[in-house]
Amino acid sequence: MVRLIFRLLAVTFGVVGAIFLLFPNGTVRAINATGSIFRVFPPAPESDLRFWLSLGVSYMALVTVLAVLIQKDPTRYRHLMPVLAVGKFSSSFTSLLFFVFTSPTFLYLSNFLVDGSITLLVLGCYAWTGVVSQSSANEARWVERSAPVLDALIDTLFPSGGAFEAGGQATPLARDLSQYFQELHTHGLLGLGLLLRTLEYGPYVFGPRRTRFSRLSAEERERYLGDFERSRLTVRRQLITSLKLIGTLHFYNYPEVQDAVGYDGRYVREKLLAGPNAADHRARLQ
Repeated sequence: MVRLIFRLLAVTFGVVGAIFLLFPNGTVRAINATGSIFRVFPPAPESDLRFWLSLGVSYMALVTVLAVLIQKDPTRYRHLMPVLAVGKFSSSFTSLLFFVFTSPTFLYLSNFLVDGSITLLVLGCYAWTGVVSQSSANEARWVERSAPVLDALIDTLFPSGGAFEAGGQATPLARDLSQYFQELHTHGLLGLGLLLRTLEYGPYVFGPRRTRFSRLSAEERERYLGDFERSRLTVRRQLITSLKLIGTLHFYNYPEVQDAVGYDGRYVREKLLAGPNAADHRARLQ
């Protein structure tokens, strides 16, 4: 949404700047005609002097470039948003001063309202991208602190600690699961963190003894997860079932694991590469 907003702003700035350059007096006459509808605003005078027009068009070119850069990557170019906001605020505020102390024309009032609204919009986008970036960073740190829980879960559900060794290298299942949740939704890491925290402190309620899941022995962790599968609570069963499903889909996708269990995926691979999402599957399989 932020990218779309700045894309529209870039187009608007570019078009309006071109109109200013090509039809300076025509722009003034058009705004005067609009203001005449209210019958309270005196007309703004036209001018043959083009010095201020040169400066105004240069300003419009600058804000257009800023908007183009920001729309490419709002997070990376977030620091440019206050620069754009300062330009629009200056334009809005000076128009208000001219309206109050010079001449109450509709030209000054409309520029005050339009550029003032753009200033608020840009600052709102600046604040929102900051909240999103901070939220993502906090979620990543939260999952990082839950890494021992994820490792204990993988060690319990999968052989070789969830990392089938081949040629001295291990499949990074914990990293792949975190990446999956991150790509699944904007707050996917938050969801993963909540699931892991639920598992971590579940033994205080369900046993087999009152301690954290990551501190249980291997046998106790197996019994604890088994109780989840046999529970009468649908939510409790669904939690472990979902985690097992996601984990096994990733685990058995590793070529090392497929070779170890004697699985021949050529048939499925050929079907995937011949289907409608062949390009995505080809990139993934490579």
